[in-house]
Amino acid sequence: MFLRATRVQTPPDKVNEGIKNFETNILKNLRSAPGNQGASLLVNRQTGAGIGITYWESAKALTASEQIGTQSRTQTVINVPGSQIVNVERGELMIMDRVASPKEGSFVRVVTANGDPEKLDAAIVHMRNHVLTLLKAQKGYRATIASVDRQSGRLSVSTVWDSKADLDASETKLAGPRAEVARLAGAGSQDVQVEIFETAVVELSAAASATQQQAAKTY
Repeated sequence: MFLRATRVQTPPDKVNEGIKNFETNILKNLRSAPGNQGASLLVNRQTGAGIGITYWESAKALTASEQIGTQSRTQTVINVPGSQIVNVERGELMIMDRVASPKEGSFVRVVTANGDPEKLDAAIVHMRNHVLTLLKAQKGYRATIASVDRQSGRLSVSTVWDSKADLDASETKLAGPRAEVARLAGAGSQDVQVEIFETAVVELSAAASATQQQAAKTY
């Protein structure tokens, strides 16, 4: 599975308008797109930052959907006053681990690291073999989604939690493992960004929302 993540900056007082636009316009266009496996919208209501994520069954489906992506970004800028597209990233889904079904109102810690394309698989293997067990032991843990861009060396890991309190409580246990994953990926401390979001909208296919680990093989 592959994903496209569009980062949007919206005035904080327009976040609800952005959510409505995503629900009524973006999702409508995606539902009929070949190979689409669903979408989610993450928002930070204090800063106005947001990430719209669409999931695709293959690299071919992702590529074929680029026009839809362009249309969606144009609609967002037009329909939500003051919105700006920050960037668009694409990645190959390497880990999707769920112990609970996706739900709106959950909280997400998004960690991105700019690493070495040749070292991404080592970081993913370490996550799968060591970090997932630790994550699952934390109160309120719901899911981990990890993707890589093999051209740029970018690694993105999102962990999903029942509440903001659960997310905050997990930080002391996960800061060390996070640094180790970044090191294995070839990223320095200055190459790692940690952001907190709320799941505002989520609509995923059965394959994307199954409460079991799904992970691509690494060689």
